[in-house]
Amino acid sequence: MSATIKPDPFYDRALELAALDRAWKRHGAGGQMLLLYGRRRLGKTFLLQRFFTAGAGGDEPERPHCYFLAEQSTAATQRLTLARQLVAALPAEGVAAEEIAISWNALLRYASQQARARKKDAGRFALILDEFPYLIAQTPELPSILQAWWDREGVHSSLFVVLCGSQLSAMAALGQESAPLFGRFNAGIFHIDPLHYEDVAYFYEGSRHYGVKEKLLMYGVFGGTPRYHALVDTSRPPAEEIVALLMQPRAILENEVRFLLGSEQIRDPAPYNAILAAIAGGKTKFNGIQQLIGVERGALSFSLRTLLELGWIRRELPFGEHSERRAIYRVADPFLTFWYRFVAPLASDLQFSDPAAVYASHVAPRLADYMGWSVFEEICGQWLQRHAKHRLDLTVRQMARYWSRDGRTEIDLVAELDNGTFLFGECKWRADRVTRLSDLSTLQAKVASLPEARWRNKPSYILFALGGFSPELLQLATDPAERLYLIAETHLLGGGPARVR
Repeated sequence: MSATIKPDPFYDRALELAALDRAWKRHGAGGQMLLLYGRRRLGKTFLLQRFFTAGAGGDEPERPHCYFLAEQSTAATQRLTLARQLVAALPAEGVAAEEIAISWNALLRYASQQARARKKDAGRFALILDEFPYLIAQTPELPSILQAWWDREGVHSSLFVVLCGSQLSAMAALGQESAPLFGRFNAGIFHIDPLHYEDVAYFYEGSRHYGVKEKLLMYGVFGGTPRYHALVDTSRPPAEEIVALLMQPRAILENEVRFLLGSEQIRDPAPYNAILAAIAGGKTKFNGIQQLIGVERGALSFSLRTLLELGWIRRELPFGEHSERRAIYRVADPFLTFWYRFVAPLASDLQFSDPAAVYASHVAPRLADYMGWSVFEEICGQWLQRHAKHRLDLTVRQMARYWSRDGRTEIDLVAELDNGTFLFGECKWRADRVTRLSDLSTLQAKVASLPEARWRNKPSYILFALGGFSPELLQLATDPAERLYLIAETHLLGGGPARVR
């Protein structure tokens, strides 16, 4: 069995762990094959280590497995390394690794034969092929080889095969209808997403430097990537750690964005860097991006499509709109937004000035605007998706931001509820300002101006405010007829009931 570690601590991924556990325990169903992918640093390998070394609940016996991390090497070297690990994990008398490393067919046949040779009560055995695209790069026919072996032997065995990788387009293609392995992933296709902001907050539990606002700020800087938060020294204040990890010379994450672009095999990063910088800086419409970076429409369309496929940006339409002409683009990851909004533009200053001083003068004064414009709305949307049902007794069908064609009306959050009515929300980041009745009145006036009459029928309102609410607004929320929900700082990270009753 290849060496693995038991990861600790481990946050979230409960759904993925439960699905892995169901597939593993599926008796009489033959072999199971899983496709697991997501961009780098999101904890895919950590998830597999957790499941196979500690179980779905974190305290179960280690599950028998062979974990193989592919490298960018020759096909022969890849096969020999895997063969040695397989022979160590599933030994057979008189069989040497060199004998089964002659081909992928020999390797896979050995795995299924030895799995069948185990004791009847031994249960499943997992073969985990991590960074699978590296194997395909050297053996393009490997998916077809796998498909033929699976149909002939693998699906009838007790094997649990996991194909894992970070190159999104290559991994997603494996599950497409035209691909050889289409329909073989009977254990599921898991796309690993960034962590929810509440799960990110667990990295900062118990630190005197990190209250609710600081935890949300760190989500705004490092996004939902667990690897980045694990690097933070929580015994030091946020500003010091942001500088240490992102802005000082030879910082751990100094070349992270360059590495991420390179890992997706993007040959010319220049247009992608320019597009991401433009969007992070506030140019969210196609024409605005084009005018700023100076490229042809066709080239920009291609680059935007690539970034969308990679999940680095997302296309948004105002609530209730279907015309693509109204679309805007947003950087999908707060880490990338922060990087292109603050770190990249300050690269020259950081080479010749004290990074802490640069942060204090050029970043810290603009953080409130950054969080309010880019991050806090996303946090509030995540809160509503996770808590609307059990905290507010509301079922949300769909949700988006809204902006009018003339640009005069913007609403941070509009949600259609299952009873046919609509919920309208505003997100107030500033902790030094109390939200008052006048803020609710402003939102109500916006709703009254909306074009759709059905949106205005018995609307409900939700206000998120880091700075809290005035006594008058709190009193108004106690009347159910007002259909008003107030979400304060304490509610954002597991506080009491969101609605005062």
